[in-house]
Amino acid sequence: MKNFIIAICIGAIIIFFESCTNDISKSDSNNSSIINTWELRRMQGGMNPVKDYPPGNKTILKFSDSLYERYENGNLIKSGHYKLIRDTSVETEVGLVIPSGQFSNRIIYDSDSASRKTFIEMSNYKLTFLSGFFPSDGGSDVSYERIIKKH
Repeated sequence: MKNFIIAICIGAIIIFFESCTNDISKSDSNNSSIINTWELRRMQGGMNPVKDYPPGNKTILKFSDSLYERYENGNLIKSGHYKLIRDTSVETEVGLVIPSGQFSNRIIYDSDSASRKTFIEMSNYKLTFLSGFFPSDGGSDVSYERIIKKH
């Protein structure tokens, strides 16, 4: 009987720690998922200087499983479908040296794969887009911050 109780206790401890691990991984994947609501924080394009945007500027991107919505001043200006694909040609496309493993995915809006490539990088609460060719002053670097809903 004593061995049976010990086995049950060990099993309960294993289940407890396994469920904690699953919760952490769900949380981490949520932090690095494009599926969220994002607000513009920083933009740099061509020879223009970097422009920072304050919280509450109402320039928003919303992503669900396959749909996106783009808002400016709180007004919906564009919506449609998107997909993410693996693409490691970022250095060639944008003319910058990019650390290995970064910007290895690109986003395609509305099945338009003929447009210039837009590469994305997500980390925690930040979503960054790179596109264009920087050496000819045609590059664009745009960053968004994940909006955290207050309960």
